[in-house]
Amino acid sequence: MGFRQTLSLCTLLSLFSLKASANTGVPIGPLYARQIDQNDKDYYLGYRDADRNTSWAKYFNDTPPVLSREILSGLAESPHPSSLGVNISAAPEELDAPGYSELENGFAVLEDGSMTLTIRSDVPSTMTGEMLDFWFSWHTNETSKYKIWNPTAHQYAAINPLPHEKASRPSYRDRYINVTSFVDEYIGNTPYKLSIGFVDPASMGFSTSTKESGVLGLVSAFVTLLTYAEEDLPTKAEKGFTPLSAVLVHQLRKKPDGSGNEVRSRFWFGDLLVLGMNFAGGPKQLAHDLSVHCANEMTHLGTFLPALFEEFKDDVATGY
Repeated sequence: MGFRQTLSLCTLLSLFSLKASANTGVPIGPLYARQIDQNDKDYYLGYRDADRNTSWAKYFNDTPPVLSREILSGLAESPHPSSLGVNISAAPEELDAPGYSELENGFAVLEDGSMTLTIRSDVPSTMTGEMLDFWFSWHTNETSKYKIWNPTAHQYAAINPLPHEKASRPSYRDRYINVTSFVDEYIGNTPYKLSIGFVDPASMGFSTSTKESGVLGLVSAFVTLLTYAEEDLPTKAEKGFTPLSAVLVHQLRKKPDGSGNEVRSRFWFGDLLVLGMNFAGGPKQLAHDLSVHCANEMTHLGTFLPALFEEFKDDVATGY
């Protein structure tokens, strides 16, 4: 994708994202948090001296993970026929079912014009649902934490300050539900500002634990592209998936063959967002790059999260 195509894509998606935010009735800016830095000239990849002095710096490892043969071949064969993809309305049942879906690695444009991405990543059996929830409650308030997850792509992370009562709740999941994570990261060769608004999986029909199929945990969020926007997340979840929505899901479960655990990631983009991508050169590059990005994240997460959890499980990440 050339510079002009990328610029056109950014412009179109920005307009769609801003319109979607405006429809919630919640002002998208300026952000009221003191520490949300919207100046991308302040962002940088990798660790600097201040980052190396943090107590979690030892978990920073910028050696790229080895991606599975399945994700590489699944992307090489993408886009897959629309009949192999699963619409978001059918996703809760699909993800609860034992075994595997027809499409576990790759992307497809569905018959209704929306697009779905699927990524499956192996993680160790020592990685639990509690650890997954801990990670999403812990890393969002500090850039140097976020960089641990994808060291060659992540360059900024922040949240609005949380009341200590919420940030210290016994359930890690309760700490991050209805919290928006503001991040800047490279997806492929393009940096993106993203607002990732975490919502209760149950509000979208997803199960966080299913004994029959080995589900251990699940994280769900709405994503606003190319801008930092705080929204009324319970209302957004109640309205559900729209033509302007982008939604992500990460499910942790036991592998059906008992050889360890796995993360099954899903992304859905509404048909109007996909239409905007088509006007700007097509959605294939973003779908490919985001899939690789996600596979890198989840594969790498499994290498350090169990140890990091044991060390920092009592931390409270307020955002102050």
